[in-house]
Amino acid sequence: MLKKDKKNTILWFFVVICWIFFIFTLSSESYNQQSIKPTLNKWVAKEQLAESLPNTSITYRGVTVVAKEDPYGFVEFLFRKGAHVFMYAVLAAALYMLIRALMGRRQMVLPVIMSLILTAGTAALDERNQLSSVGRTGNPTDVIVDSTGACIGIIVCITISYFLDRRRRRSEYRFVRKF
Repeated sequence: MLKKDKKNTILWFFVVICWIFFIFTLSSESYNQQSIKPTLNKWVAKEQLAESLPNTSITYRGVTVVAKEDPYGFVEFLFRKGAHVFMYAVLAAALYMLIRALMGRRQMVLPVIMSLILTAGTAALDERNQLSSVGRTGNPTDVIVDSTGACIGIIVCITISYFLDRRRRRSEYRFVRKF
């Protein structure tokens, strides 16, 4: 039987590889394959959506999306950038867990640094991959969005690990106190 640490290493390695494959599969799709505008159009009328959105706009890479004028475009923009943050938060957290499993649980700083570097590198390769996809562009600014997601993922991962370790230590302490 494998030790628990070795099982964790294999599990996190598998999660990282599958998640990277998932990211690159999505980034190989065309813009039209990923657009949520047709679905939004089926679910809610343009005027109704525009009415429910705040009177705001977002400028990104020189293009301004005005919520009231292009509600589908505005919601899709938020959805797409949110997806970037989520996808890379998960990747960074999985990389952090893998690196900690490889290095030992006592290490914290080096796994954080290594997972951020590997996640940013994956994001850069992903943007490069998008250059060969129909209707997609590689965008260096998205690497920053992805890296922000990576930071969020690692913070969440460390926070959850902290509280789980604290809970485990408390239950061990209670168990020892009883005997």
